[in-house]
Amino acid sequence: MDSETNEVGMKVQKLREYYSINLRDLAQAIGVRHVMLNKIENGTQRLDLETLTKLSNHFSVSAEYFVNPNLSIPQATKNVNEPSSCVTAFKRILDNYSTEKEKPLKDNSFAEFVRNDVVKILNNALDIDSSRYKVIGSPGKGLWAKVPWVGFFDRNVTLSAQYGYYMVYLFREDMSGFYLSLNQGYTYFRNKYKDKEGRQKIQKTAEIIRSRIEIPSQFQLTTIDLRSEASLAFGYEAGHICGKYYDASSLPDEFEMINDFRSLLETYNKIVVLLNGRNAEELNDYLLLEDDLEFLETDEESFQKLANELKVDFSDEPKEEPRPPKTVVTDNLGKTRYPRSAKEAALALARANYTCELDENHETFLSKSSGQKYAEAHHFVGISNHPKFPEVDLDRAANIVCLCPNCHRKIHYGEDEVRLPMIESLFAKVKERLEQVGIEVTLTQLKEFYNISPKRT
Repeated sequence: MDSETNEVGMKVQKLREYYSINLRDLAQAIGVRHVMLNKIENGTQRLDLETLTKLSNHFSVSAEYFVNPNLSIPQATKNVNEPSSCVTAFKRILDNYSTEKEKPLKDNSFAEFVRNDVVKILNNALDIDSSRYKVIGSPGKGLWAKVPWVGFFDRNVTLSAQYGYYMVYLFREDMSGFYLSLNQGYTYFRNKYKDKEGRQKIQKTAEIIRSRIEIPSQFQLTTIDLRSEASLAFGYEAGHICGKYYDASSLPDEFEMINDFRSLLETYNKIVVLLNGRNAEELNDYLLLEDDLEFLETDEESFQKLANELKVDFSDEPKEEPRPPKTVVTDNLGKTRYPRSAKEAALALARANYTCELDENHETFLSKSSGQKYAEAHHFVGISNHPKFPEVDLDRAANIVCLCPNCHRKIHYGEDEVRLPMIESLFAKVKERLEQVGIEVTLTQLKEFYNISPKRT
């Protein structure tokens, strides 16, 4: 067959894939044989007039679409007076936003187009499952937004651009183009860490997520520039995980735009899997543990290694006074864990000059990474007991003793008659400093915490 037949077949296939319908279902829907339609798509059979009419009516496109190589699907739609595709809707925003934002926002018909019409167009064109995803178009509230956006929110994750993970089309302030971005809400990070550190933490979260999920090749863009000095724009830029840029002067056709969206939606769903039942804030806390120099019980080796490597001066220890407990972290298995700070452990090791607090003559060895005598940090009142101390933080240098590796293993795994004298000796040494940070505990409680058999007492 000639190249024209091949081109027509490719147009049929592109149209079918655009509307996400398989070949067999389409053949049944328009009343033609599946084998014949397959041959048309493969370019081994010409598209006859009857089948052309059926395809044109089924998909509401003009017959010219099949024969004009320069005509894309949105250009071929029969209702050409109103924007009916993603590309035409986005082009209207790019062409008119800068002018319209000079007018009052209230009762502005163009603002209503962004809020309502664009949402309807995208819902239809992208075949959004509205029971799962909420689509929001935002030209601003009260005042025009410097950076307008259209967001897609998994209802199980978030319904706001301020929190959680979501997909969004972000328009540059100068309307030179826009991004399809997998993004995350900045408010959580700003509230927890304040602005400067918050931007660093949200960027770190994006970096960690990129390392844990597969990013399609067309979405390798890891930084965006919204050409804006607005504070919200900085938040969007910092929260960007991955995405793609569309230049206003060379927008893609509808087919590419929809394929991009569906591909990034699959990536968004990988983050939902990563959540594993946690909310976004719980996942953020978990992902940022190491960046915050904190570890769970399951990370004992990394915790001890970093505590030995951190360069600290014990004079840097925070004032010894009570402080409220930390927020527990939910791990990948759904278990809540109390995080432990390597810095607190490092302060405790420095305070003891890296010698065993049970016997300073106990020999250890020099750490290859730090050059210091290797020692291990042991929470005297175990972190697992945090529910029994709901008012105070157990992860304090005051509650951490420096032990040689042998004593550390012995106090955990030795026989009771060996462990009990160790506990009594350490309690006499640390009781006063525990009280200073609000950890009030008795020897009887400690025996219970360490599971000392009553007959040994």
